[in-house]
Amino acid sequence: MTTRTEPPAQKGARRLASDTPFWGFIFADMTVFVLFFVAYLWQFSNNRDEFRADAAHLVVWLGLLNALVLLTSSYLVVRAVQNRRAGLDTRALIGWALASAAAFAVVKSVEYAIEINAGHTMTSSTFFMYYYVLTGLHLMHVGIGSALLTVWWRAGRAGRAIGQRFAESAAGYWHMVDLLWILIFSFVYIGSHA
Repeated sequence: MTTRTEPPAQKGARRLASDTPFWGFIFADMTVFVLFFVAYLWQFSNNRDEFRADAAHLVVWLGLLNALVLLTSSYLVVRAVQNRRAGLDTRALIGWALASAAAFAVVKSVEYAIEINAGHTMTSSTFFMYYYVLTGLHLMHVGIGSALLTVWWRAGRAGRAIGQRFAESAAGYWHMVDLLWILIFSFVYIGSHA
């Protein structure tokens, strides 16, 4: 049985978050990461052998596991937005998306512990400096996205409806977090072996 707890989106209402400041923020945030990616690729092109040797120490399957965790969480958030539009309960979907974010943080913490115990720290090499900066910034974004999803989940738990614009903005931010991880995984975990 499906429970209606939130008012459905009004017919004819905009289907996408069109808040200009929100999209400006997303663009600015992505620009910061693009600059880091460009710097990383520049350093990689000048130090291929060093980067390949250091990248060989990464536990690639943990990075892949985190990619799958975030893709799953993005799917859950998409479903939550669809439910929100239909006026259906979103708590379980958002709760599972938050659990996925926690799983991501746990896996990333395990990976950091493995690398640090092996002597690979931020000051070990240029590759590991970029590894920790990129993944650390990303983990911070997972925390911010989790805070937005928590506001959504708590509102549903308290029986309050959040606005459609907030739901879609939170979802957009979460999808940006997912996209950034796919890029980090592609460049740092896989591309560094090229």
